[in-house]
Amino acid sequence: MINKENFKKINNWLREIPKSFRDDMRVPARIYVSDKMWEHIEEGALEQLVNSTTLPGIVKYAIAMPDIHQGYGPPIGGVGAMKLPDGVISPGFVGYDENCISGDTNVLLEHGAFIPIKRLEKEWENICLQHIDFKRKNITTSLPIRFLKKFNNPHIFKIITSSGENVKITEDHPVYTKEGMKEAKNIRKGEKVVLLPFKGVKYRKSSSKIILSEDDFIKVLSKFKTSSGSAKEQVISFLRKINILPLKYNSFQLPYLLKIIGYTLGDGTIPLINNSPGPVAFYGRPEDLEDIRKDIKKIGFKPSKIYSRTRDHEIKTYYRKYKFTRTEHSFRVSSFSFSALLVSLGLPYGSRSEKEYRVPKWIFDCSLWQKRLFLAGLFGAELSTPSTLNKYNFYAPQLNMQKAENLKRNAKLFLKDIKELLAEFKIETHAIQEVPGYQYKGKKGKTLGLRLQISERADNIIKFFQTVSYEYNQEKFKKACLAANYLKKKLKIVDLRTKARKEIKKLYKKKGDFKKLVGEYSSKYTPVQFLYHSIFEEESWGIRRKRGNPRVAFNFPSFDDYIKSNAYGFRGLVWDEIEKIEKIPHKDYVYDFTVNHPDHNFIANNFVVSNCGIRILKSDYTEKDIQPYLDKLATEMQKEVPSGLGRGRQTKLSIEQIDKILEEGVPHLVSQGYGEKEDIENCEEKGKMEQADANCVSQKAKMRGRDHVGTLGSGNHFVSLEKIDEIYDETVAEVFGLFKDQVVVMIHTGSRGLGHQNCTDYLRIVMQALPKYNIKLPDRELACVPFDSPEGQRFFKAMSAACNFAWSNRHMISYYIGKAWKKILGEKTGLKLLYDVAHNIAKIEEHEVDGQKMKLVVHRKGATRAFPPNHPEIPKKYKDVGQPVIVPGSMGTPSYVMVGAEKSKEAWYTVCHGAGRMMSRHAAMRAVSGQKVVSDLKEKGIMIKCRSMKGIAEEAPMAYKNIDDVVEVVHQAGLSKKVARLIPIAVIKGE
Repeated sequence: MINKENFKKINNWLREIPKSFRDDMRVPARIYVSDKMWEHIEEGALEQLVNSTTLPGIVKYAIAMPDIHQGYGPPIGGVGAMKLPDGVISPGFVGYDENCISGDTNVLLEHGAFIPIKRLEKEWENICLQHIDFKRKNITTSLPIRFLKKFNNPHIFKIITSSGENVKITEDHPVYTKEGMKEAKNIRKGEKVVLLPFKGVKYRKSSSKIILSEDDFIKVLSKFKTSSGSAKEQVISFLRKINILPLKYNSFQLPYLLKIIGYTLGDGTIPLINNSPGPVAFYGRPEDLEDIRKDIKKIGFKPSKIYSRTRDHEIKTYYRKYKFTRTEHSFRVSSFSFSALLVSLGLPYGSRSEKEYRVPKWIFDCSLWQKRLFLAGLFGAELSTPSTLNKYNFYAPQLNMQKAENLKRNAKLFLKDIKELLAEFKIETHAIQEVPGYQYKGKKGKTLGLRLQISERADNIIKFFQTVSYEYNQEKFKKACLAANYLKKKLKIVDLRTKARKEIKKLYKKKGDFKKLVGEYSSKYTPVQFLYHSIFEEESWGIRRKRGNPRVAFNFPSFDDYIKSNAYGFRGLVWDEIEKIEKIPHKDYVYDFTVNHPDHNFIANNFVVSNCGIRILKSDYTEKDIQPYLDKLATEMQKEVPSGLGRGRQTKLSIEQIDKILEEGVPHLVSQGYGEKEDIENCEEKGKMEQADANCVSQKAKMRGRDHVGTLGSGNHFVSLEKIDEIYDETVAEVFGLFKDQVVVMIHTGSRGLGHQNCTDYLRIVMQALPKYNIKLPDRELACVPFDSPEGQRFFKAMSAACNFAWSNRHMISYYIGKAWKKILGEKTGLKLLYDVAHNIAKIEEHEVDGQKMKLVVHRKGATRAFPPNHPEIPKKYKDVGQPVIVPGSMGTPSYVMVGAEKSKEAWYTVCHGAGRMMSRHAAMRAVSGQKVVSDLKEKGIMIKCRSMKGIAEEAPMAYKNIDDVVEVVHQAGLSKKVARLIPIAVIKGE
């Protein structure tokens, strides 16, 4: 853990922790800070700064500005330069965001177990999550690459569906809807969301108790002729190689083996060859067999490919003889090690109908979630497929078993074992029965049929489908999920009708006026006729009877109709309608994952749940000129520039138009008639990074950006009207075109959802590539790849495209603000761009290192480029004085225009990007109300335009460091020089 005492004070504005502090540090860590500000620096942010020194290729220092605070990976306010060609590029050193869900929310793990998300805080790296592959509409699994935890206050959203499922999430957490991922606060009653009705079984850590030791295995092996001598040694050697013995209850191979053992007892065979178990064969549908093959490979064995053949069959039953032709699909595992392992774990070999066997005893000592895997594997092969006997009701799921007549008792004992296991899940079953119609006469004699049925009561079947279900049978699993959701809706309607019948009978006895009562209780499933008959007794054959509890309504859809309108994909996912959305108090931690998959989602309580810069526009107006029009002007600006999380413009751009912006940036917009050529010159990189490649940006990121060009976003993003309160350097101010009391427009926003998605996409790619390049890091959030690697180049091209998008976004906001000014102040109104500079970026720049000029990849995260006079990359008109540097304050506090200075070369020509948070958004909301902030700012003559009081409270000035102190540090350290101070007069804040 890093302590502030570890930092050595170099001068009044700079502190350093030496490279010798930690073995993995490649360079020292430096922070520009004053004594006054030092007490407000988070130690967590300092630790992130020190961790940044471990990045391969980093030169001289890892640096932090005085506005430092904790971010993802490196701290916000961090700067690092990597030497080429061996330096790296890191998505986390560019920027990332987060949103969360309630800690008691259950997340679905790989093996059908669930666990409350808060319990995974210390072991999330060792689990695998189930999630949705939207392209294939399929369920798959991936590792999480990041676990998030933050405090939430004062409320959270609770979303409830028509089947009764619910999830509690923060307002900005996305949920998958018909329109794609949508933030919770933007979802409305009646919308449909995707659910996975399967819940699974609560996860519990398993013991390290041994199930099968090497000695136990050798004893079993010794019984077989084919395992003598060298063959025996080969088998044992192979099992040692795949590290499967001793097999314990917490062995990673056990969950796969449990499913395989269950399935083999149904649609698998271990033949008897020379009194020894032969190659294990599996039969089923190709897609199900492929799932089994994948699991066998994970354990360490090699299955054959899937073979298909068409065969004629003849079966003689108790009643008649059946002849049919069927195409059979199968694969084998020829390894004797595999068949011997299964036999050692209790599986019979040879003809199962002629052998005695029970459920292996060791399975009864498994955790409940592990027992589910055995049962579900067996049921995937042998239990009947969910089906209806009429429009609304389901057959009882049944497990049938064929056995030689002399083994009837053993068959009953096996089914009794299954019955006992199901009872542990509180699933009711009927008595085991012999079924005469299932008697067969085969080549080896007569067999009898026995049956175990699961109780067909709706709530019991729902519990079975949602907790145990089927493995290795996609069709059965899909129908079980759909049936569970359907039956839950059916029971809700029956309950609704039951309550309506009771209530209207009760009220009719009191008031006696049916016409007045019927309006309150009449609905789609409780029509007037139903309510009328509910009051009166039923007459049949001249006998009057009291009406019992009602059945489901006749207009309730059949199961077949329900499937047609509600199924999503082929793996049991369903569309369910949102019935209710509540805001509930929640003063507690919330959590989230970043999942290692491009669709970035996971399953939580059955629900599927998934960059910036600054510019200044100059006017010719003074505050006195603007004041009479201020309210109208601010209102019109707010109208012209949409703001808010996920909120965009009404017109969506085509993908082709987005590609043009991604690759050509501001120059493309100017060529289309938006803005002036001078705007290009006054933009960092002239508004276009040449390395940008739209092909490196995902389709999902582009879709998120289609309506975001010319929009503000949320959080600390804003548009403000500012007056110049003080001039510090008249000469530079004159070159910049600034004067006392002048009104300027400041725009602070970035690449919106496109940039966030882009970072999400490449964070996954970079995480996967880490082992490939053997990069060791103290924190996974620092994930990086060599700049010259294929992954590094693709990220750099994609990030460059996102930067072009951000500059274009601010450029179009300027265009729309210009429209607002002309509407209120007249056609002659003109706004000129002072400068536009990025806050989150990685760029190739030439710098001097140890007396030599070299190319570096400079990462700036929440930091601003500040080139000195005569630098080749700044506009010609600013050459003599240096690059304009814009440092915005917090809402309602001063901002500064500064100018780059030569001394900033020690920080790679970088300065701070703002005030820097020292209080979380939730802490700010706890400390002050939005209304109080508005009132306080109004007293200072500052107008606030924002539709969200919560948004105002989150960005309260008290949540940030003092901007005057921050600017004083970089001014006194010589990184840049103060030119002018700006005071806000109206702020349009992102909601």
